[in-house]
Amino acid sequence: MNNFTNPAVQAMNLIRFIGDEVAQSGEPISHLPVTVIQNAIGAPSEKFAEQLVEELSENAVIKMAEPMIVQQQGPIFRYVNLTLKGWEQYETEKRGEFAGNQGFLAMQFNDDDLDAFVRDVVKPAVKDETGYDLVDMRDVGRAGIIDNIMRVQIRDSAFVIADLTHDNYGAYWEAGYAEGLGKPVIYICEKEKFESKTTHFDTNHCTTVLWSMDNVEGFKKELIATIRRSLKS
Repeated sequence: MNNFTNPAVQAMNLIRFIGDEVAQSGEPISHLPVTVIQNAIGAPSEKFAEQLVEELSENAVIKMAEPMIVQQQGPIFRYVNLTLKGWEQYETEKRGEFAGNQGFLAMQFNDDDLDAFVRDVVKPAVKDETGYDLVDMRDVGRAGIIDNIMRVQIRDSAFVIADLTHDNYGAYWEAGYAEGLGKPVIYICEKEKFESKTTHFDTNHCTTVLWSMDNVEGFKKELIATIRRSLKS
């Protein structure tokens, strides 16, 4: 999987970036190079980032001085700010009410069996059957403080899948953060582990989809059904 998010999430990333900058300074962004925008929102190219800015401007989400400056290092947008419509979308995202076309996977990394199961079974099944990309923190290529990036990824996701096989504290925290935002959280766990040691008492009463390499098709069927119920689709 590449490190570029889908256009809807990139647009929300741009709204968030502008809103954060303006909220901190109290002033419009006087000079905003397209190269900075590309890196901040995860756009695949400078041209794509430029087009996204122009489209959001045409849709009255952002406003800026015209015309933009074109220099050797590329276009620079001037006095960029959000419109009232843009600020409403910014606040919606901050409350976790924006949901992009992706799910977030909370899990422990560097376990060969789990890594292979996620790569070969979980992610393809979710994509093929629901149309949602399923991302984890290894798929995110943006620079910045990892905790903040993780929060953004969860806020921008339609749902979260949390694997509890290893009782990973991070997976529990990420699931709790998503629950606090009102996001649907689907718990999964390796069958033998769950039956012998269960999971933390705060989650062991929750619906948990059990997985094993002996029953891949059964797991996929139950997982997809659970996602669809959770999204009411």
